[in-house]
Amino acid sequence: MIPIVVLSGFLGSGKTTLLQHALAYYKEQGLKPAILMNELGDVNLDGSVVNGQAPMKEMLSGCICCTIRGDLGVELMNLAEEYKPDVIIVECTGVANPMEIVDAVTDASMYSAMVLQSVITVMDARQFLDYASGNERSKSLRLMQDQLRCASKLIINKTDLLAAGELQKVQALVKELNPYALTVTTQRSDVDTNAFFSIQGEDRMDVSRSKEPIADNGNDHHSENHLHDHDDPADHHPADHDHHDHHHNHDHGHGGHVHSYDHVVVHTHFFGQSVPRSRFEQLFRSLPAEIYRAKGIVRFLETEGQMMFQFAYRELEIIPIRPQKPVNDVAVLMGENFSASEIEERLRTLELARKPLTGL
Repeated sequence: MIPIVVLSGFLGSGKTTLLQHALAYYKEQGLKPAILMNELGDVNLDGSVVNGQAPMKEMLSGCICCTIRGDLGVELMNLAEEYKPDVIIVECTGVANPMEIVDAVTDASMYSAMVLQSVITVMDARQFLDYASGNERSKSLRLMQDQLRCASKLIINKTDLLAAGELQKVQALVKELNPYALTVTTQRSDVDTNAFFSIQGEDRMDVSRSKEPIADNGNDHHSENHLHDHDDPADHHPADHDHHDHHHNHDHGHGGHVHSYDHVVVHTHFFGQSVPRSRFEQLFRSLPAEIYRAKGIVRFLETEGQMMFQFAYRELEIIPIRPQKPVNDVAVLMGENFSASEIEERLRTLELARKPLTGL
């Protein structure tokens, strides 16, 4: 699995400086990074800063999470196939909501051997405090708050621009928004790169084992997100997969893979065989309320070919697809505070069932 590290943060917060620190760290570790960089304009000025330090692809004239979001998975797979990196860093535009990126990365994980590692948000402390202290709730402030809520790791940057006593106010506001993320205060995005960018030992299993925030020496060590912007199934067009060139040469073992950010859980299960459709539908009808989004590709015992499924707002949609190249049979489930181990057990039990339910 290639880990994906997402760098988020409002315009001018210090993401590109952090990216340079990350590249230097991976070079010291003997690892090969690749970069996917996004800008709203037609010229990627930030990309010129890191040009030549690592393989890079650019997505210009749009926001990853909206106008060109559909291309994100393709670009990630192109990076993986062309350069065989050890890690991919996605630096998204300052006006992107990271949870849309999370959803796009999990889309890509269905077709290629990659997995979301972390969402790192950088904030300009002075800028955030000024917006938070304003009389109006601007769209920019709401976006900053979303970016903070979504983080598994948080950097309160540019603290040298704060007056006496203001840092404590910023920390209190941040903790209220996200009491779970690993949080540090710094200048010039200077952080403990091992703590923020290590790709070793980062898999944290079932969130139900540990949900409590922890603190250490005044730096709040927490992790991710109160999700509130759920995908509209209408935004997804599964039939389009007939035309996409999904290249897949990876051999995944049968079973599940979990990434959780303490209360946000993303669980991936690779199917090893076909399953009865009636039992599959029953499983999704009975999912806990904490799972609000699922998607994937499955084969049913009763029919030939692969099916794509989408689960959102407690509704399950299943349609046939005709991929041009082999793709995994896989399920990706997302939610808050659900037991990934219990869901994995239910999916394994489903695969053991060789007969459909009767009387439905």
